[in-house]
Amino acid sequence: MKKLLVGFIMDGKSGGIDKYLLNFLTKVSNEEVRIDFLTNEIDVELQKELKKCHSNLYAIANLKHPVSQYRQVCRIMKEGQYDAVYLNISTAIDCIAAIAAKHSGVERRMIHSHSSGNDCESALKRNLFNGIHKFCRLFLYRYGTEFYGCSVKAGEWLFPKKIVNSSKFCVIHNAVDREKYRYSVQKREEIRGSMGITDQFVIGHVGNFCYQKNHYFLLDVFEEVHKKDPNTVLLLAGDGVRFEKVRQIVAEKNLEDVVKLLGRRSDTDYLYQGMDAFLLPSNFEGLPIAGIEAQSAGLPCFMSDEITKESKITEACYFIPLKSGAKYWAEEILDNRMERQSAEFLDNAEQYDLANQDQELKSLIR
Repeated sequence: MKKLLVGFIMDGKSGGIDKYLLNFLTKVSNEEVRIDFLTNEIDVELQKELKKCHSNLYAIANLKHPVSQYRQVCRIMKEGQYDAVYLNISTAIDCIAAIAAKHSGVERRMIHSHSSGNDCESALKRNLFNGIHKFCRLFLYRYGTEFYGCSVKAGEWLFPKKIVNSSKFCVIHNAVDREKYRYSVQKREEIRGSMGITDQFVIGHVGNFCYQKNHYFLLDVFEEVHKKDPNTVLLLAGDGVRFEKVRQIVAEKNLEDVVKLLGRRSDTDYLYQGMDAFLLPSNFEGLPIAGIEAQSAGLPCFMSDEITKESKITEACYFIPLKSGAKYWAEEILDNRMERQSAEFLDNAEQYDLANQDQELKSLIR
């Protein structure tokens, strides 16, 4: 039996890495493979789900305690006798497990980059973390044997160009179940009816409320949209450190009647059906799964130009500079309104269909 230790998962619901890892587990789990996970805190519900696939969930210290984390990972690897370790991370600061894996004698050490920036609320802290990231990036690759990224941009964030440009690096696309997100008139009517939405033009966003996702600018954009067309509604799904501040800003802008704060949702596939446009003004992304989902639902998508063009899988996906300002964004959104319909995919979209990703993911457990 092959044994693989995978890091790092949170609660199975918190973001793109969690989604990717659960898709990965679903695709590769079988009687000949044992996949265990590392986390910083045990989520009981996730632990129960992983047990169904005979997977263990191990809690280790966070990066505030690097020595403890190193010792715990070494112990887990020694006791588990793993054939390989597969580390999914967003910053080179998260290098401890890779070091522990090499020192523990694990021969296959895969490192997968899922971001292109540090998500910190404080600009001072963000600059500090960026500096530490750049330092750790100088040596992180020395502890890996194979390197992956959700995009080339994500790879270049975590690894030197000599690695990204070599045969040791490979892009593994953030694929989704496209059939699940296929446009449905029936679902659209159901979700809009449940929210009391009739003929309004609905703009939507799905993502954690944090610096990365840039909700404050998103609200500025919607305010400009609503000035030009009062028959508009904004749906915001997710939660996070900026949730209460966003609620406060909505109240200050007198938009409480037209901005719906939905919290974390497990039915985002339905939410996309009720929207007319999807907004993603992120400060940075590795490659946004929500953007792939929204395009798969046939939504016109408006993304910041900080997001890699690799995420464009339909013609109705537009990249706009953040520096253009909220008024310009609003004009672009309203000028590119379209009737809802099923997605018309570009050729590269096949890479983002989970149905086509079996071999790509199974190669990780060879």
